[in-house]
Amino acid sequence: MHPTRRDVETVRRLRATTAAAPLLALAACASPATGPAAQAVGVPPAAQAAAVVQPQDGTSSCTGPAGYRVAFPAEWSTNAAGVLPTCSWFGPGEVVVPEASDVRTAPVALQVVDGPLTEVAVPVPDEVTRTELEVAGRQAVRTQQVTTLGLHPEGTRITTWAVDLDGRTLLADAVELPGGDHERAVAALDAMVETLETATA
Repeated sequence: MHPTRRDVETVRRLRATTAAAPLLALAACASPATGPAAQAVGVPPAAQAAAVVQPQDGTSSCTGPAGYRVAFPAEWSTNAAGVLPTCSWFGPGEVVVPEASDVRTAPVALQVVDGPLTEVAVPVPDEVTRTELEVAGRQAVRTQQVTTLGLHPEGTRITTWAVDLDGRTLLADAVELPGGDHERAVAALDAMVETLETATA
């Protein structure tokens, strides 16, 4: 079944909550219709919630109120509670969420939305790759897109991960921002899936 215009607009609105329209580095990119077999990603079991901590492996970690925990580069930071929940935006330097949260200032964002993976991770017209994966036994989809219409300037590159959370979906994306290092942001985003822990795992 092909997604309707309403499906596409719904997904765009869900992704726009953190100004995202898009976690593991893939050995090769898959096209929308063909590509390598899905790779299983080793993700640790769920852990208790904790504040931002800095382990000895060069990363920091945080736990969002929705129940996920991720590690991110030690030289990066994440947002404090406020307009968005803690552990939502990630990037180099201090991460400050403006009052109008649709103004994206951090390259990487995570959010949990209500709705199953099959409804949230529907294809969008400007998608260029789609790879279906398994993350610690959970269904996941990694997509790449180059925007044509929407919140971001035409030609903006976005990489998105959608991970099934038993009726809810974790959306994690890296958005190309002016003056930013998009390749570094995508690498950080992809690495985060290897550390993803969920309270529902």
